[in-house]
Amino acid sequence: MPELIGKYSHPDHVKQQYGVIEACLKRLLRDGKPESTLCPHPEQVRTVRRLIYGYGDTLFIARTGFGKSLILHSYSILTGRITIQLVPLTGLGEQQQRDIAEFPGARPCMITADSKRAEHSWLQSIQRGLYTHVLLSPEQALSKVFKGALMKPDFQARIGLVAIDECHLIHQWKNFRTQFAMLGQLRLLLREDIVWFGCTATASSAFI
Repeated sequence: MPELIGKYSHPDHVKQQYGVIEACLKRLLRDGKPESTLCPHPEQVRTVRRLIYGYGDTLFIARTGFGKSLILHSYSILTGRITIQLVPLTGLGEQQQRDIAEFPGARPCMITADSKRAEHSWLQSIQRGLYTHVLLSPEQALSKVFKGALMKPDFQARIGLVAIDECHLIHQWKNFRTQFAMLGQLRLLLREDIVWFGCTATASSAFI
């Protein structure tokens, strides 16, 4: 898929970009389901295209069950670049990890304090690009060790997207989980062409 996606990277290829993205998402939705007639929503196609072809950071607001996860999960499979996915709760991250693993070619990992103790080579594995999706909490993302990894050019060159699931919690929880209010530090460490994506089903006017 990454080769096909890259073939139409020129700004003049708008129609082809939409067609390729739709076909790729349809393939992911129907993988292993020969009788399936599932198709991506136009909003999913439009958002994935925006992220992949570098049209800017994106906030996606949609009801629960709409299919926000398809956008989160498909980016790395379609581009071959790593997604750093920030999750507010370990349970949510573990569920996302299981969901991502069902997609062909996806190799997700979840970083927690426990996983870091259990697997001493976790950082080297991530830096070598063994995982397509790296899921972790804001606290883990802002740890000295992970920020040090982000500063390494070889690893940073593999990253294409920073995604924040349930991003409304950045505003709601910032007073008792202060790292939520410090995520801008990551932006300062990363290249400007790395796209940021936030999704939520709940976004107040104060948050936006």
